[in-house]
Amino acid sequence: MRRLLVLLLIFLVGCAKMTEEKRARLATENYSQGMSAYARKDYKESISKLSEALKYLENLTPEQIKSAKYTIGESYYLRKDYINAIVYLEDYLFYYPESPEAEKVYFMVVDSYMKVAPDAYRDQSYTLKAIDKAKEFLSKYPNSPYTDRVMELIDNAQTKIARHEYLIGRFYEDFGYYYSASLRYRNLLVNYPEQVSEAEVLYRYIKSLLRVKDQAKRQEAKYKKWIESAEKELRTAKSEEDRRAIQNRIDFLNREIERWKNLAEMSRQEGLKLLETYAQVYGENVYYRELKRYAGQ
Repeated sequence: MRRLLVLLLIFLVGCAKMTEEKRARLATENYSQGMSAYARKDYKESISKLSEALKYLENLTPEQIKSAKYTIGESYYLRKDYINAIVYLEDYLFYYPESPEAEKVYFMVVDSYMKVAPDAYRDQSYTLKAIDKAKEFLSKYPNSPYTDRVMELIDNAQTKIARHEYLIGRFYEDFGYYYSASLRYRNLLVNYPEQVSEAEVLYRYIKSLLRVKDQAKRQEAKYKKWIESAEKELRTAKSEEDRRAIQNRIDFLNREIERWKNLAEMSRQEGLKLLETYAQVYGENVYYRELKRYAGQ
């Protein structure tokens, strides 16, 4: 029995040794094959082999691990798989922020964020992230050979953001939410004057300001219906607590009516003031003549 246990122990130790040797061999072979695939531009194979090699990273040198991480990230980027590229390139920057490749990696991160950003009709979170990353890049590498390309990416991103804001403004305007539309158009004029047609956006801004009164009238009509309904409830309320709750609702709705009246008047005054400026800057064009019509209503 004792002899059997000794033999079993020897067998297990031998298996463990073989397993460790196999892990080391797999790490080395996959790393070598992955780098070879990268050299011949077979990026899919490179990603597969190097990812496999990193499963046994205790058998790779620190330089091999660093090289594998970089190559996987760049391979995803070159395959135009920008989501995965961001994941691996960001990981590389986290562990090797001062490496010689960091500047190029940073640029690929910026470009990848911009590439995954959707068209102007959809959410622009990735576009905003691209702008933030691009600004970080310019701050970190002010004399980079990538500077011109990063500046172009920022300009393209800002153009997309401006288009997004414009489309939202048009949506609000087309559906009669003139106050919300005016806020979007004002944001465009303040923050993206170089990415839009100022003559058109200022026209839409003034038009929306002058038409807030139309939205205010609709809001007033809606609130008055709710007030009438609440007043009926008030007459049949059975407890003092119910009456107070209903009266509070009525008071709130009346305040909302006044708030919209004030918004409409302030917006109109701002619109009339800007209308004078519009004529001075752009002349009495077709936009101006239409705005004069809204101003007279």
